[in-house]
Amino acid sequence: MLFLYFISIFNLINSLLTEQCPSSNFCKCSSDLTIITCINRQITDEKLINLNNQFPKSTIILNLSLNSLTSINFLTNLNNLQTLDLSYNKIHNLPSNLFTKFSQLSSLYISNNLIKTIPKTYNEISNINLDISNN
Repeated sequence: MLFLYFISIFNLINSLLTEQCPSSNFCKCSSDLTIITCINRQITDEKLINLNNQFPKSTIILNLSLNSLTSINFLTNLNNLQTLDLSYNKIHNLPSNLFTKFSQLSSLYISNNLIKTIPKTYNEISNINLDISNN
């Protein structure tokens, strides 16, 4: 039993130490992998599905502006995310559970998209920088 515990700890540490920046064709990363910038890379929903598993868990700032995203439901496993920039995409809807999925989120930039309605759950949110202009 103790052996399995050590194996689990080893695997966890190994996965944290081997995190890398997503494909350089799409993103640039800070040296500590906390800032991921994927600006104007023609990223579609399909590409984001593939990239999502490559985003380091240490990501604090993720910039996906100026792409071709229509949804953000594919973003997962970014528990430390504090700033998300989705400006200048083609997003139509916002998931009502966005702030549950990203509990550390403090800044959300979704200006210049195609959003027509905001979920009611967003009314209950405070202490967040939210830019939804030009939708």
